[in-house]
Amino acid sequence: MKRMMFMGDKDKTDLLFYLAKLLSQDGRKTLIVDATLRGDYEFAYPMIDGSAEPQEYDGFEVWTPFGAIGNCNYKALEESGQADNYDVVLYDVDHPSRLAELPDSEMRFLVLGCEQTSLQRSLRLLETFFAERPAAEWYAFYRVLLEGSDEPGDAYIEGRLEPFPIEWKKRLVYYPDEQDAAIKIANQYAERLRLKGLSSDLKKTVQELAAAVLEIDEREARKLWKRAERSK
Repeated sequence: MKRMMFMGDKDKTDLLFYLAKLLSQDGRKTLIVDATLRGDYEFAYPMIDGSAEPQEYDGFEVWTPFGAIGNCNYKALEESGQADNYDVVLYDVDHPSRLAELPDSEMRFLVLGCEQTSLQRSLRLLETFFAERPAAEWYAFYRVLLEGSDEPGDAYIEGRLEPFPIEWKKRLVYYPDEQDAAIKIANQYAERLRLKGLSSDLKKTVQELAAAVLEIDEREARKLWKRAERSK
């Protein structure tokens, strides 16, 4: 079983939904755990109100403990042994107070934007992540940048991230698109995730994420996307 941590203050619901759908198309039993401060996933898909259990959504499962049962006991998944029932668990975390409750992950992704608020909140997350870890050890991260501006520029962002003992595996860039936003909203009301019509930028980013998680090449990831796109 692989654990993946997606860290950052940006709304990652659509990104993780699309990734989970690709992973499920590859036969991987996948769970998204909502560890966000506001419970971002509570209304992001047609969930059953009041259920404290992971719920199925288009081939994978989503667990929203904060919205469903009013607390943040993410450790219960690990302690109960339920996590072993999944091939991949994707943790979405956006606030330092949640990090201590999450298990160690085999892969880590930092998702941030160009706004000052996003960069500063990302830095706080990283400071908390590294606070109790050995300073001599290096940790692998993937960076996903939601690029919406020429400012502050790569050099500035690199300079702010440079003090952390991070080995950057890959840098992915996704430019937000109006059509992606429209499809995201439509999917929130539907029983199935629509992939057809998404922008090439978003499609490429999700495929690269899937390739990293599954340890496959991008050609295989493109095939996986096409299968997911055709799925009913």
